[in-house]
Amino acid sequence: MKSQIIKQKKGCYLRLPEEFRNFGEVELFQLRGGYYLLSAPLEGKAPAAAQAKKKPEPEAALLEKLESVPLNKRSPSRLNKILKNEERKLLEKMLKEGKVSYIHNKKFKEGIYVVERKKRVERDSDEMANRLFANGYIILGENKEAQKLSERLLKQKGSILGVRGFDGKYYVVTSNYFTKVAKAVSGMGDELSPEEVAEKQGLSIDGCKAVLKLLAEKGEYAEKKGGIYVRA
Repeated sequence: MKSQIIKQKKGCYLRLPEEFRNFGEVELFQLRGGYYLLSAPLEGKAPAAAQAKKKPEPEAALLEKLESVPLNKRSPSRLNKILKNEERKLLEKMLKEGKVSYIHNKKFKEGIYVVERKKRVERDSDEMANRLFANGYIILGENKEAQKLSERLLKQKGSILGVRGFDGKYYVVTSNYFTKVAKAVSGMGDELSPEEVAEKQGLSIDGCKAVLKLLAEKGEYAEKKGGIYVRA
């Protein structure tokens, strides 16, 4: 980049970028004829302003730490060796809040932790209702959204089923979708996961999860850690 040279009787002065304001001096190296290298001091400490880096919040720091670990290595046993006691407690808290998910299936037998980066945006009742009837299910992460949808569907209570999961999310399905998935589930084994049902039946994982949550609420299945459901 070009910089202005200020010429005065006592010498020439170079206008430097604003970041140099924190330095008391700089170093100038002559490389060859007409070429120079201008640098911040190479010895000693950089100014406090340059050193001071704001530490990320505990949750942000933990998410960053999790994402630095390959997905297939984010099992509980591996993370127990990496995370400090405070971080493990925070991980459990974030798991309950839905900021982190725990997936347990045939591919990940011990289970893995997955970071949820979805930004929650409050939707209006018509948008949610349209999505519900188009897909047969909807999962809501906010209490306000669940309340809005409930008020919107007051006249259709008989054709809509819903439950709040242990993760704090609201799982809502139409009665037709529930019947369809429940029938598919009944023909499978006594222990299964939403991922298995979805893969075998060609359905949505979230839709299968919603129906299994409802079946667990009805007492037909018991929900175990890691998203596994066992026939009661």
